[in-house]
Amino acid sequence: MKKRQFDYFDSFIECADYALQCARMLHEVVTNFNPATAAAKMDEIHAIEHMADKIKHKTTEHLVKEFLPPIEREDIMSLSHELDNVVDGIDEVMRRIVMFRIQTLKPETVQFSQLLIQCCEALKDLLVEFKTFKKSSKIKDAIIRVNSLESEGDALHFESVSKLYQNPQDPLQIMIWKNLFDCFEECYDSFEYTSDLIETVVLKNS
Repeated sequence: MKKRQFDYFDSFIECADYALQCARMLHEVVTNFNPATAAAKMDEIHAIEHMADKIKHKTTEHLVKEFLPPIEREDIMSLSHELDNVVDGIDEVMRRIVMFRIQTLKPETVQFSQLLIQCCEALKDLLVEFKTFKKSSKIKDAIIRVNSLESEGDALHFESVSKLYQNPQDPLQIMIWKNLFDCFEECYDSFEYTSDLIETVVLKNS
């Protein structure tokens, strides 16, 4: 019986699904925030991030032994790395909430986490199209969707940080919240980096 070939595109989709799980859990945390359970939720999200790490390692192991990968090795490694960054970024947001010992969340946090879910859903949709990119008629729109959501994230970040400085009172709180908002923006950037890389790979292989 012929051994089943490793599917790199499925591994990308699986990693995106882990990102979506993390984003949904983070959104649940900030929507019903309880400082007493934040550390436990952080551990749950980190456990999902660890599963995504395993996908990255598994992809690398197969690529080393692969005779003829479906796309260039460098592109597979780069995409695997960018997807790992997406999951790591969401994990980092939760870590900072706990690390800064935040007791009350600003309302904008829910907007940030909701947008994060939308980004994850759009990225997963894009990766599903990427699996059959040579035949897909939707991949261009999927790329545009991810980049559009990243732009929404930039606007939300700008508005939220500007609001921090409208009536500055506690410098420490400003520092904490700017750091957290910056962390969300870095997450949005990671989605754009991934979609840009996918677009490059599609152009190279078309």
